[in-house]
Amino acid sequence: RYVFEGLLVSFIVQLWMLPLTAIYFHRVSLASVLLNLWVGVLIAFESFTAVAAAVASNFSELLATGFYAIADICNWLLLTVPSLVSDNGWASFRTPAYAENGRIIYAIYFIPIILLVFALNRWKPFDLRNNSILTSRRAIMAMFSAAILLIAVIVLHPFSAPRPDGRLHIDFLDVGQGDSIFVTFPNGQTLLVDGGGRFDYRKTDDEAEPFVPDTRGIGEAVVSEVLWAKGYSRIDHILATHADADHIEGLVDVAKNFQIGSAIFGRMPMNDPDFVELTQVLQQRGITTETIGRGEILKFGEAQVEVLYPFVSTDENALSDNNNSIVLRIVYGSRAVLLTGDIERAAETALVSSGGTLAADLVKVAHHGSRTSSMQQFIDATGAKYAVVSVGRNSPFGHPHADVVARWQAANAQVFTTGTSGMISVSTDGKDLKIAAFQQ
Repeated sequence: RYVFEGLLVSFIVQLWMLPLTAIYFHRVSLASVLLNLWVGVLIAFESFTAVAAAVASNFSELLATGFYAIADICNWLLLTVPSLVSDNGWASFRTPAYAENGRIIYAIYFIPIILLVFALNRWKPFDLRNNSILTSRRAIMAMFSAAILLIAVIVLHPFSAPRPDGRLHIDFLDVGQGDSIFVTFPNGQTLLVDGGGRFDYRKTDDEAEPFVPDTRGIGEAVVSEVLWAKGYSRIDHILATHADADHIEGLVDVAKNFQIGSAIFGRMPMNDPDFVELTQVLQQRGITTETIGRGEILKFGEAQVEVLYPFVSTDENALSDNNNSIVLRIVYGSRAVLLTGDIERAAETALVSSGGTLAADLVKVAHHGSRTSSMQQFIDATGAKYAVVSVGRNSPFGHPHADVVARWQAANAQVFTTGTSGMISVSTDGKDLKIAAFQQ
């Protein structure tokens, strides 16, 4: 009876919390009804033994040590069992939230739930002497069916993702010192170029104990949140321009949180720890990988992505550094956008001298506006009217460099920075070009 009551209360709590967990945590847990009981019992036992240890420490250190040991065991069990369940991947899953007018579904959800409460209270289902339940049962079934339907709409979110509108959308996400660019093609296909991330400045001693931050990473706290807010649970393709942490680290969280069609790389350096971590997640989730190189063209309906750099390499130890970043030129109608990764002078020189077209209406400025990039010849070859710098508000590297900004402005390009303007959104129907910044 007590177990049943505990399960029932746990289920009711999950039912009432569903819209909030979908909106704020983007997670639906299938195992939480059972795990709530496990955690509830253990945390109570752990608390009592910890208090007993604190009291006993005033009289006997040996007795207190025993109580503390029991509390430690409880804490280990408290954390281990849920992690074993969650690591399997079936105990919970991530879900996007409805945006704007779609959020009314969360208010509507509570209507049949509240009516169901009143109906059940009138019925008194656990009163075995209550025989007049036919009318209540019909109402209960109707409200229960409505609740199940609304649960399905929230959990399965069939209407959350935006419908194709015939426009090319490119969002330069504000990920601080890093890159993350979300492309939605006119036919609705999606491509995430880089996922942001943070450099680990503490990696000074290979034998030191690994540092585990207690905050969410950029891929979880920024990139995934933006994609969920847009209503997506699936991304058709993710692409890492190169293996620097501020470009690739966030893709690990994205690969865990979303259904991914494929992962695209220019180089696959299996000696790079950040890259290895990403490939392990891709393998665990059965996500296919492919390498691309100069000269290839990726088709997305009427839009296309031209791969300008670097050349294909199948060497597992090939460099995936700044000057080997993937450079993409996205073309739709008469409009073009150039994404340059972190290339520097050497790569810019190779691109300018290669004879291919670099012309673009907008350029993602290379290497966050570093003075080692954006040569005058390269700027002139693009002829861009807009330049976007993906950079932190206070860059530890002094990005963007004043000389770089001055060169772009001297070429009559309007310069935007994500550190100042927040997410920068670009869209075109192949003829017009619209640019909007989160912070004006």
